[in-house]
Amino acid sequence: MKRGVLVLGHGSKLPYNREVVESVCSMLRQMRDDIMVVPAFMELCEPTIEDGLEELAKSGVSEVAVVPLFLAHGVHTLKDIPARLGLEDGKRECTYECGGVQLRIYYADPLGPAEAIARLVYERALEALGE
Repeated sequence: MKRGVLVLGHGSKLPYNREVVESVCSMLRQMRDDIMVVPAFMELCEPTIEDGLEELAKSGVSEVAVVPLFLAHGVHTLKDIPARLGLEDGKRECTYECGGVQLRIYYADPLGPAEAIARLVYERALEALGE
């Protein structure tokens, strides 16, 4: 069973947003070369969520973890993204049809209050303070 990850950024008119999401995808590919990793964006950028899922389906993927590259839950992660994936309220998995291919979708939480995030905030604070 081939697996994939859809890394989902918010999207922006500024190119840096796309570059960050694509860089995260590149790092993930280096961690696991047996899982296909594809970027997608909620709005303002391409590929869209639907485009990303189509790319995964065309590559033979049957299971997809959709990971919002957002810090915390909000309207997009709780309502907008689940609606576009076809998730029922409060559900974390569903089947998504894409070009005649059935993808099993597993929806992840946003990054949240993780120790790795705290370490990164600490590093950025030290950089800002010139330490």
